[in-house]
Amino acid sequence: MGIAERKEREKQQRREEIIKAAEKVFFAMGLDRATMDDVASEAELSKGTLYLYFKNKERLHVEVARRAIILLNTFTSKAAEMADNAIAKLGQMGLATIQFSKTHPDQMKAIQSLMIRDPESVELTSGEVQSIVYGDSSVGMLMQVVEQGIRDGELRSDIPAPLIAHTLWMQMMSVIQFVHLEQTLIEILDLTPEKVFESHFELVLNGIKS
Repeated sequence: MGIAERKEREKQQRREEIIKAAEKVFFAMGLDRATMDDVASEAELSKGTLYLYFKNKERLHVEVARRAIILLNTFTSKAAEMADNAIAKLGQMGLATIQFSKTHPDQMKAIQSLMIRDPESVELTSGEVQSIVYGDSSVGMLMQVVEQGIRDGELRSDIPAPLIAHTLWMQMMSVIQFVHLEQTLIEILDLTPEKVFESHFELVLNGIKS
């Protein structure tokens, strides 16, 4: 390995170490309270060195959320493999997302906090947004499953597959966020998270069947 290749590898390793340190700090302190000084301390770097890799906390937030999105995609992709037809695959992916929100609550919060941010506020280009959505997240897999379902005659063909996939993703994430944030309200209304999720699946999946 040449000098240039070794330096590039070391640079990428340092970058990953910083992201892991930011993840630890953000999850422990909360994104709003955490500072770049906290991340530098956790990574055992000077603040100046930290800024050589990430210009601000928002860019670090993007990378922490991106790691969480990739992890969630791993969960949902494995879940989809457990089913044979499109409707069953979509159901399994939804259940896996709910389970992920329970076993990885900090990662789910990171994903949801990025979803409500204006891309321009974290200086994401259109290309970066598309890379995260179609390359890293579960949306790409959802589109494949929906397209399969349309070809097999299981799902409606009058709605474009990308629109169905994006709608499923946004609805699932919104329901999960509501259930987590409004637990008291759900109890007052004599509901349970399980009832809400079951109703969601029933309405959404029946709504896209052919």
